Amino acid sequence: TPTLRALWEKELGEMRVRIKAMRQKLVDGLKAAGVKEDMSFITTQIGMFSYSGLTKDQMVRLRNEFGVYGTDTGRMCVAALNSKNIDHVCASIAKVM
Repeated sequence: TPTLRALWEKELGEMRVRIKAMRQKLVDGLKAAGVKEDMSFITTQIGMFSYSGLTKDQMVRLRNEFGVYGTDTGRMCVAALNSKNIDHVCASIAKVM
């Protein structure tokens, strides 16, 4: 129905805005955590996932030492980031870089 579609489009738009904001918070948080590399490429990616540029060894360390999960290719779920975990994720990434 048109009403349900309008609601779905509104919610989808809100999710898009939130994910975009989390991408920016991730980049800002990484810089604040001491990452010297330019990670701004994360803000230009689209979708629920992001390629972090981290190596397989770095991703394994993130999982094993810090409980931060992503694929061995460095792909991470940006949609899973929120105000409660972003600082931990940024600090953890900084420690493996």
